[in-house]
Amino acid sequence: MSAVRTNTARGRRSPDAAPSSGLLGATAVVSIAFLGANALAYVFTVVAARQLAPAAYGELAALLSVLLVGSVPASGLQTATALRLGGRRGNTGALARLHATSLQLGVTVCVLGFLLVPALADLLHLPTATGALWLAALLLPQTMVQGYQGLLQGAGQYRRLAMLTLVFGSGKLVGGVAGLLIGGSPAAALAGMCTAAVVASACGWLATGRPGLAGGTRATLGAALRAAGALLGFAVLLNLDLILARHHLPADASGEYAVAAIITKIAFWLPQGVGVVLLPKLADADGRSRALPLALAAVGGLGAVLTLGTALVGAAALPLIGGAAYGGTLGSATWVFAALGTLLALAQLMLFSGIATADRLATVAVWSAAAVEAVVVQFLAATGRLSLLSLAGTALLVAGALVATGLLRSRRGRDVPVLAADGMVPAPGA
Repeated sequence: MSAVRTNTARGRRSPDAAPSSGLLGATAVVSIAFLGANALAYVFTVVAARQLAPAAYGELAALLSVLLVGSVPASGLQTATALRLGGRRGNTGALARLHATSLQLGVTVCVLGFLLVPALADLLHLPTATGALWLAALLLPQTMVQGYQGLLQGAGQYRRLAMLTLVFGSGKLVGGVAGLLIGGSPAAALAGMCTAAVVASACGWLATGRPGLAGGTRATLGAALRAAGALLGFAVLLNLDLILARHHLPADASGEYAVAAIITKIAFWLPQGVGVVLLPKLADADGRSRALPLALAAVGGLGAVLTLGTALVGAAALPLIGGAAYGGTLGSATWVFAALGTLLALAQLMLFSGIATADRLATVAVWSAAAVEAVVVQFLAATGRLSLLSLAGTALLVAGALVATGLLRSRRGRDVPVLAADGMVPAPGA
Protein backbone atom coordinates (compact mmCIF):
# COMPACT_ATOMS: atom_id res chain seq x y z
CA MET A 1 0.00 0.00 0.00
CA SER A 2 1.42 3.37 -0.97
CA ALA A 3 2.15 5.98 1.62
CA VAL A 4 -0.31 8.76 2.33
CA ARG A 5 0.04 11.72 -0.01
CA THR A 6 -1.76 15.02 0.21
CA ASN A 7 -3.98 16.53 -2.43
CA THR A 8 -1.64 19.48 -2.68
CA ALA A 9 1.14 17.57 -4.37
CA ARG A 10 1.91 19.11 -7.72
CA GLY A 11 0.60 17.12 -10.61
CA ARG A 12 -0.33 14.08 -8.54
CA ARG A 13 -3.29 12.79 -6.59
CA SER A 14 -3.71 9.90 -4.25
CA PRO A 15 -5.58 7.10 -6.02
CA ASP A 16 -8.67 7.42 -3.86
CA ALA A 17 -8.47 11.12 -3.07
CA ALA A 18 -11.48 13.09 -4.17
CA PRO A 19 -10.97 15.80 -6.82
CA SER A 20 -12.46 19.21 -6.26
CA SER A 21 -15.55 18.36 -8.33
CA GLY A 22 -16.16 15.34 -6.11
CA LEU A 23 -15.94 17.09 -2.73
CA LEU A 24 -19.70 16.93 -2.27
CA GLY A 25 -19.70 13.20 -2.86
CA ALA A 26 -16.70 12.73 -0.58
CA THR A 27 -18.46 14.73 2.14
CA ALA A 28 -21.51 12.51 1.74
CA VAL A 29 -19.40 9.36 2.05
CA VAL A 30 -17.69 10.57 5.22
CA SER A 31 -20.99 11.82 6.69
CA ILE A 32 -22.67 8.47 6.06
CA ALA A 33 -19.74 6.68 7.69
CA PHE A 34 -19.92 9.03 10.68
CA LEU A 35 -23.65 8.47 11.10
CA GLY A 36 -23.16 4.74 10.64
CA ALA A 37 -20.53 4.62 13.37
CA ASN A 38 -22.82 6.53 15.72
CA ALA A 39 -25.69 4.20 14.84
CA LEU A 40 -23.48 1.23 15.74
CA ALA A 41 -22.68 2.89 19.07
CA TYR A 42 -26.42 3.30 19.64
CA VAL A 43 -26.99 -0.39 18.87
CA PHE A 44 -24.38 -1.30 21.47
CA THR A 45 -26.07 0.83 24.13
CA VAL A 46 -29.42 -0.84 23.42
CA VAL A 47 -27.90 -4.34 23.54
CA ALA A 48 -26.05 -3.49 26.75
CA ALA A 49 -29.21 -2.11 28.36
CA ARG A 50 -30.99 -5.38 27.63
CA GLN A 51 -28.10 -7.62 28.68
CA LEU A 52 -27.20 -5.90 31.96
CA ALA A 53 -29.17 -5.19 35.10
CA PRO A 54 -30.01 -1.49 35.61
CA ALA A 55 -27.24 -0.98 38.19
CA ALA A 56 -24.60 -2.61 35.95
CA TYR A 57 -25.79 -0.70 32.90
CA GLY A 58 -25.56 2.55 34.83
CA GLU A 59 -21.94 1.66 35.61
CA LEU A 60 -21.15 0.94 31.95
CA ALA A 61 -22.89 4.10 30.72
CA ALA A 62 -20.96 6.24 33.19
CA LEU A 63 -17.64 4.65 32.12
CA LEU A 64 -18.47 5.23 28.44
CA SER A 65 -19.21 8.87 29.21
CA VAL A 66 -15.78 9.18 30.84
CA LEU A 67 -14.31 7.51 27.73
CA LEU A 68 -15.81 10.24 25.57
CA VAL A 69 -14.18 12.88 27.73
CA GLY A 70 -10.85 11.02 27.64
CA SER A 71 -11.07 10.88 23.85
CA VAL A 72 -11.18 14.66 23.46
CA PRO A 73 -7.37 15.04 23.17
CA ALA A 74 -7.54 12.53 20.32
CA SER A 75 -10.18 14.70 18.61
CA GLY A 76 -7.87 17.68 18.91
CA LEU A 77 -5.08 15.52 17.53
CA GLN A 78 -7.18 14.54 14.52
CA THR A 79 -7.99 18.19 13.78
CA ALA A 80 -4.39 19.37 14.11
CA THR A 81 -3.06 16.42 12.08
CA ALA A 82 -5.47 17.03 9.22
CA LEU A 83 -4.63 20.74 9.12
CA ARG A 84 -0.86 20.25 9.22
CA LEU A 85 -0.74 17.40 6.71
CA GLY A 86 -2.96 19.37 4.36
CA GLY A 87 -0.23 22.01 4.22
CA ARG A 88 2.51 19.56 3.21
CA ARG A 89 3.25 18.07 -0.21
CA GLY A 90 3.71 14.38 0.29
CA ASN A 91 6.39 15.04 2.90
CA THR A 92 7.21 11.67 4.47
CA GLY A 93 9.09 13.44 7.26
CA ALA A 94 5.96 15.37 8.22
CA LEU A 95 3.97 12.14 8.07
CA ALA A 96 6.39 10.41 10.45
CA ARG A 97 6.33 13.37 12.87
CA LEU A 98 2.52 13.37 12.91
CA HIS A 99 2.51 9.61 13.49
CA ALA A 100 4.95 10.02 16.36
CA THR A 101 2.73 12.74 17.83
CA SER A 102 -0.21 10.32 17.81
CA LEU A 103 1.82 7.71 19.68
CA GLN A 104 3.17 10.25 22.17
CA LEU A 105 -0.26 11.67 22.96
CA GLY A 106 -1.82 8.21 23.13
CA VAL A 107 0.72 6.96 25.65
CA THR A 108 0.37 10.14 27.72
CA VAL A 109 -3.43 9.94 27.89
CA CYS A 110 -3.30 6.21 28.65
CA VAL A 111 -0.83 6.64 31.53
CA LEU A 112 -2.89 9.52 32.93
CA GLY A 113 -5.95 7.29 32.74
CA PHE A 114 -4.24 4.56 34.78
CA LEU A 115 -3.20 7.12 37.40
CA LEU A 116 -6.79 8.32 37.75
CA VAL A 117 -8.32 4.84 38.13
CA PRO A 118 -8.65 5.01 41.97
CA ALA A 119 -10.33 8.43 41.83
CA LEU A 120 -12.64 7.29 39.04
CA ALA A 121 -13.68 4.16 40.91
CA ASP A 122 -14.53 6.28 43.95
CA LEU A 123 -16.38 8.96 41.96
CA LEU A 124 -18.59 6.47 40.13
CA HIS A 125 -18.99 4.07 43.06
CA LEU A 126 -17.64 1.19 40.97
CA PRO A 127 -17.81 -2.26 42.64
CA THR A 128 -14.32 -3.05 41.27
CA ALA A 129 -11.66 -1.06 39.43
CA THR A 130 -11.43 -3.55 36.54
CA GLY A 131 -13.72 -1.59 34.25
CA ALA A 132 -11.77 1.62 34.86
CA LEU A 133 -8.50 -0.20 34.10
CA TRP A 134 -9.81 -1.43 30.74
CA LEU A 135 -11.09 2.09 30.05
CA ALA A 136 -7.59 3.50 30.57
CA ALA A 137 -6.07 0.83 28.32
CA LEU A 138 -8.60 1.62 25.58
CA LEU A 139 -7.43 5.24 25.39
CA LEU A 140 -4.14 4.33 23.67
CA PRO A 141 -5.46 2.48 20.59
CA GLN A 142 -8.41 4.85 20.29
CA THR A 143 -6.06 7.85 20.19
CA MET A 144 -3.97 6.11 17.53
CA VAL A 145 -7.07 5.43 15.41
CA GLN A 146 -8.07 9.09 15.49
CA GLY A 147 -4.53 10.08 14.60
CA TYR A 148 -4.72 7.83 11.52
CA GLN A 149 -8.10 9.36 10.69
CA GLY A 150 -6.45 12.78 10.78
CA LEU A 151 -3.72 11.58 8.40
CA LEU A 152 -6.32 10.30 5.93
CA GLN A 153 -8.42 13.44 6.28
CA GLY A 154 -5.45 15.72 5.68
CA ALA A 155 -4.43 13.66 2.64
CA GLY A 156 -7.92 13.84 1.17
CA GLN A 157 -8.31 10.06 1.21
CA TYR A 158 -11.97 10.18 2.09
CA ARG A 159 -12.93 6.67 1.10
CA ARG A 160 -10.20 5.21 3.29
CA LEU A 161 -11.26 7.58 6.06
CA ALA A 162 -14.85 6.36 5.76
CA MET A 163 -13.77 2.73 5.77
CA LEU A 164 -11.56 3.18 8.85
CA THR A 165 -14.41 4.96 10.65
CA LEU A 166 -16.77 2.06 9.93
CA VAL A 167 -14.14 -0.56 10.83
CA PHE A 168 -13.59 1.17 14.17
CA GLY A 169 -17.31 1.56 14.87
CA SER A 170 -18.28 -1.97 13.88
CA GLY A 171 -15.27 -3.41 15.72
CA LYS A 172 -16.26 -1.71 18.97
CA LEU A 173 -19.80 -3.04 18.56
CA VAL A 174 -18.67 -6.62 17.92
CA GLY A 175 -16.00 -6.52 20.62
CA GLY A 176 -18.28 -4.92 23.18
CA VAL A 177 -21.16 -7.33 22.55
CA ALA A 178 -18.77 -10.30 22.61
CA GLY A 179 -17.47 -9.10 25.98
CA LEU A 180 -21.03 -8.83 27.30
CA LEU A 181 -21.93 -12.32 26.11
CA ILE A 182 -18.72 -13.92 27.40
CA GLY A 183 -18.09 -12.00 30.61
CA GLY A 184 -21.50 -10.47 31.33
CA SER A 185 -20.06 -7.34 32.94
CA PRO A 186 -19.14 -3.74 32.06
CA ALA A 187 -15.44 -4.61 32.44
CA ALA A 188 -15.76 -7.47 29.94
CA ALA A 189 -17.51 -5.17 27.44
CA LEU A 190 -14.68 -2.63 27.69
CA ALA A 191 -12.09 -5.39 27.30
CA GLY A 192 -13.77 -6.45 24.05
CA MET A 193 -13.87 -2.85 22.82
CA CYS A 194 -10.17 -2.42 23.65
CA THR A 195 -9.30 -5.50 21.61
CA ALA A 196 -11.32 -4.18 18.67
CA ALA A 197 -9.60 -0.78 18.93
CA VAL A 198 -6.18 -2.44 18.71
CA VAL A 199 -7.29 -4.19 15.49
CA ALA A 200 -8.67 -0.91 14.09
CA SER A 201 -5.41 0.84 14.95
CA ALA A 202 -3.46 -1.76 12.96
CA CYS A 203 -5.86 -1.24 10.04
CA GLY A 204 -5.30 2.52 10.28
CA TRP A 205 -1.54 2.07 10.17
CA LEU A 206 -1.87 -0.03 7.00
CA ALA A 207 -4.37 2.39 5.44
CA THR A 208 -1.98 5.31 5.91
CA GLY A 209 0.91 3.47 4.26
CA ARG A 210 2.63 2.12 7.39
CA PRO A 211 4.19 5.44 8.46
CA GLY A 212 7.34 5.52 10.58
CA LEU A 213 8.28 7.71 13.53
CA ALA A 214 10.31 10.92 13.71
CA GLY A 215 11.13 13.61 16.24
CA GLY A 216 10.05 17.24 16.29
CA THR A 217 6.52 16.67 17.59
CA ARG A 218 6.26 19.66 19.93
CA ALA A 219 4.49 22.01 17.50
CA THR A 220 1.86 19.49 16.44
CA LEU A 221 1.30 18.32 20.00
CA GLY A 222 0.75 21.90 21.12
CA ALA A 223 -1.71 22.51 18.28
CA ALA A 224 -3.60 19.35 19.19
CA LEU A 225 -3.90 20.36 22.83
CA ARG A 226 -5.10 23.86 21.93
CA ALA A 227 -7.71 22.44 19.56
CA ALA A 228 -8.91 20.13 22.32
CA GLY A 229 -9.64 22.94 24.78
CA ALA A 230 -13.07 23.94 23.53
CA LEU A 231 -13.95 20.36 22.57
CA LEU A 232 -13.14 19.12 26.07
CA GLY A 233 -15.49 21.62 27.67
CA PHE A 234 -18.30 20.57 25.38
CA ALA A 235 -17.62 16.86 25.93
CA VAL A 236 -17.81 17.43 29.68
CA LEU A 237 -21.10 19.27 29.31
CA LEU A 238 -22.50 16.64 26.93
CA ASN A 239 -21.94 13.82 29.42
CA LEU A 240 -22.05 15.65 32.74
CA ASP A 241 -25.68 14.88 33.59
CA LEU A 242 -25.09 11.14 33.13
CA ILE A 243 -22.03 11.22 35.39
CA LEU A 244 -23.88 13.28 38.01
CA ALA A 245 -26.77 10.82 37.90
CA ARG A 246 -24.38 7.95 38.59
CA HIS A 247 -22.74 9.87 41.44
CA HIS A 248 -25.81 11.27 43.22
CA LEU A 249 -28.71 8.93 42.46
CA PRO A 250 -29.33 5.33 43.54
CA ALA A 251 -27.98 2.66 41.18
CA ASP A 252 -31.36 1.70 39.71
CA ALA A 253 -32.33 5.33 39.17
CA SER A 254 -29.02 6.11 37.47
CA GLY A 255 -29.61 3.12 35.20
CA GLU A 256 -33.00 4.49 34.16
CA TYR A 257 -31.46 7.90 33.56
CA ALA A 258 -28.77 6.25 31.40
CA VAL A 259 -31.42 4.63 29.20
CA ALA A 260 -33.28 7.94 28.91
CA ALA A 261 -29.98 9.58 27.96
CA ILE A 262 -29.95 7.37 24.83
CA ILE A 263 -32.78 9.60 23.58
CA THR A 264 -30.57 12.62 24.24
CA LYS A 265 -27.75 11.07 22.24
CA ILE A 266 -30.06 10.23 19.32
CA ALA A 267 -31.32 13.82 19.14
CA PHE A 268 -27.72 15.04 19.34
CA TRP A 269 -26.21 12.56 16.84
CA LEU A 270 -28.75 12.77 14.01
CA PRO A 271 -28.01 16.36 12.86
CA GLN A 272 -24.20 16.04 13.12
CA GLY A 273 -23.84 16.08 9.33
CA VAL A 274 -25.21 19.64 9.25
CA GLY A 275 -22.23 20.96 11.20
CA VAL A 276 -19.76 18.88 9.19
CA VAL A 277 -21.02 20.26 5.87
CA LEU A 278 -21.58 23.88 6.92
CA LEU A 279 -18.56 24.42 9.18
CA PRO A 280 -16.25 25.67 6.34
CA LYS A 281 -18.86 28.30 5.41
CA LEU A 282 -18.62 29.79 8.89
CA ALA A 283 -15.07 31.03 8.21
CA ASP A 284 -16.12 34.21 6.38
CA ALA A 285 -18.69 36.84 7.24
CA ASP A 286 -20.89 36.40 4.17
CA GLY A 287 -20.97 32.63 4.38
CA ARG A 288 -21.61 32.69 8.10
CA SER A 289 -24.50 35.14 7.84
CA ARG A 290 -26.23 32.76 5.44
CA ALA A 291 -25.14 29.36 6.71
CA LEU A 292 -25.54 29.70 10.46
CA PRO A 293 -29.27 30.61 10.49
CA LEU A 294 -29.98 27.81 8.02
CA ALA A 295 -28.00 25.32 10.09
CA LEU A 296 -29.73 26.36 13.31
CA ALA A 297 -33.13 26.11 11.61
CA ALA A 298 -32.36 22.66 10.20
CA VAL A 299 -31.10 21.28 13.52
CA GLY A 300 -33.90 22.94 15.48
CA GLY A 301 -36.55 21.66 13.08
CA LEU A 302 -35.28 18.10 13.23
CA GLY A 303 -35.06 18.31 17.01
CA ALA A 304 -38.63 19.61 17.25
CA VAL A 305 -39.87 16.62 15.24
CA LEU A 306 -37.93 14.21 17.46
CA THR A 307 -39.18 15.89 20.63
CA LEU A 308 -42.77 15.78 19.43
CA GLY A 309 -42.41 12.13 18.42
CA THR A 310 -40.98 11.24 21.81
CA ALA A 311 -43.83 13.06 23.54
CA LEU A 312 -46.35 11.10 21.47
CA VAL A 313 -44.71 7.79 22.36
CA GLY A 314 -44.81 8.89 25.99
CA ALA A 315 -44.24 6.37 28.76
CA ALA A 316 -43.59 3.56 26.23
CA ALA A 317 -40.31 5.17 25.07
CA LEU A 318 -37.96 3.78 27.73
CA PRO A 319 -39.38 0.21 27.75
CA LEU A 320 -39.04 0.27 23.97
CA ILE A 321 -35.33 1.04 24.27
CA GLY A 322 -34.20 -0.78 27.38
CA GLY A 323 -36.96 -3.22 28.23
CA ALA A 324 -39.69 -3.46 30.85
CA ALA A 325 -37.31 -2.68 33.73
CA TYR A 326 -37.11 0.98 32.70
CA GLY A 327 -39.55 3.88 32.64
CA GLY A 328 -41.33 3.46 35.96
CA THR A 329 -40.06 6.77 37.35
CA LEU A 330 -39.89 9.11 34.35
CA GLY A 331 -43.16 8.02 32.75
CA SER A 332 -44.16 10.29 29.87
CA ALA A 333 -41.51 12.95 30.64
CA THR A 334 -39.00 11.36 28.24
CA TRP A 335 -39.56 14.19 25.74
CA VAL A 336 -37.32 16.32 27.99
CA PHE A 337 -34.35 14.22 26.92
CA ALA A 338 -35.10 14.73 23.21
CA ALA A 339 -35.31 18.47 23.81
CA LEU A 340 -32.02 18.34 25.72
CA GLY A 341 -30.27 16.58 22.83
CA THR A 342 -31.61 19.18 20.41
CA LEU A 343 -30.35 22.08 22.51
CA LEU A 344 -26.93 20.44 22.84
CA ALA A 345 -26.76 20.05 19.05
CA LEU A 346 -27.60 23.74 18.67
CA ALA A 347 -24.99 24.63 21.30
CA GLN A 348 -22.39 22.66 19.34
CA LEU A 349 -23.18 24.67 16.21
CA MET A 350 -22.75 27.88 18.20
CA LEU A 351 -19.41 26.57 19.49
CA PHE A 352 -18.30 25.86 15.90
CA SER A 353 -19.28 29.42 15.03
CA GLY A 354 -17.26 30.72 17.98
CA ILE A 355 -14.21 28.73 16.92
CA ALA A 356 -14.55 30.03 13.35
CA THR A 357 -14.64 33.63 14.61
CA ALA A 358 -11.83 33.13 17.15
CA ASP A 359 -14.30 33.92 19.94
CA ARG A 360 -12.48 32.94 23.12
CA LEU A 361 -15.69 33.51 25.09
CA ALA A 362 -17.20 30.47 23.36
CA THR A 363 -14.83 28.18 25.25
CA VAL A 364 -15.38 30.12 28.48
CA ALA A 365 -19.15 29.84 28.05
CA VAL A 366 -19.04 26.05 27.62
CA TRP A 367 -16.88 25.51 30.70
CA SER A 368 -19.02 27.95 32.70
CA ALA A 369 -22.18 26.07 31.70
CA ALA A 370 -20.69 22.79 32.93
CA ALA A 371 -19.69 24.41 36.22
CA VAL A 372 -23.15 25.91 36.76
CA GLU A 373 -24.83 22.57 36.07
CA ALA A 374 -22.58 20.77 38.54
CA VAL A 375 -23.20 23.39 41.26
CA VAL A 376 -26.97 23.40 40.80
CA VAL A 377 -27.16 19.60 40.87
CA GLN A 378 -24.99 19.52 44.01
CA PHE A 379 -27.36 22.01 45.65
CA LEU A 380 -30.41 19.93 44.69
CA ALA A 381 -28.75 16.79 46.06
CA ALA A 382 -27.77 18.52 49.32
CA THR A 383 -31.32 19.78 49.85
CA GLY A 384 -32.96 16.46 49.00
CA ARG A 385 -34.66 17.76 45.85
CA LEU A 386 -32.64 15.89 43.24
CA SER A 387 -34.61 13.49 41.07
CA LEU A 388 -34.42 12.12 37.54
CA LEU A 389 -36.60 14.92 36.24
CA SER A 390 -34.96 17.76 38.19
CA LEU A 391 -31.53 16.61 36.95
CA ALA A 392 -32.72 16.48 33.34
CA GLY A 393 -34.47 19.84 33.74
CA THR A 394 -31.29 21.44 35.07
CA ALA A 395 -29.30 20.15 32.08
CA LEU A 396 -32.04 21.41 29.75
CA LEU A 397 -32.03 24.93 31.21
CA VAL A 398 -28.22 25.13 31.14
CA ALA A 399 -28.09 24.02 27.48
CA GLY A 400 -30.79 26.53 26.58
CA ALA A 401 -28.89 29.34 28.28
CA LEU A 402 -25.71 28.33 26.41
CA VAL A 403 -27.53 28.51 23.07
CA ALA A 404 -29.03 31.89 23.97
CA THR A 405 -25.69 33.41 24.95
CA GLY A 406 -24.13 32.02 21.77
CA LEU A 407 -26.81 33.69 19.67
CA LEU A 408 -26.21 37.00 21.43
CA ARG A 409 -22.46 36.79 20.81
CA SER A 410 -22.96 35.86 17.16
CA ARG A 411 -25.18 38.89 16.61
CA ARG A 412 -22.52 41.18 18.08
CA GLY A 413 -19.67 39.60 16.11
CA ARG A 414 -19.91 41.10 12.65
CA ASP A 415 -16.36 40.57 11.39
CA VAL A 416 -15.15 37.02 10.96
CA PRO A 417 -11.42 36.35 10.48
CA VAL A 418 -10.37 34.50 7.37
CA LEU A 419 -8.59 31.19 7.78
CA ALA A 420 -4.84 31.57 7.76
CA ALA A 421 -2.64 29.70 5.34
CA ASP A 422 -2.02 26.90 7.84
CA GLY A 423 -5.72 26.34 8.24
CA MET A 424 -5.99 27.84 11.72
CA VAL A 425 -8.18 30.78 12.65
CA PRO A 426 -6.00 33.71 13.75
CA ALA A 427 -6.69 35.33 17.06
CA PRO A 428 -8.11 38.86 17.03
CA GLY A 429 -5.38 41.33 16.24
CA ALA A 430 -3.07 38.63 14.84
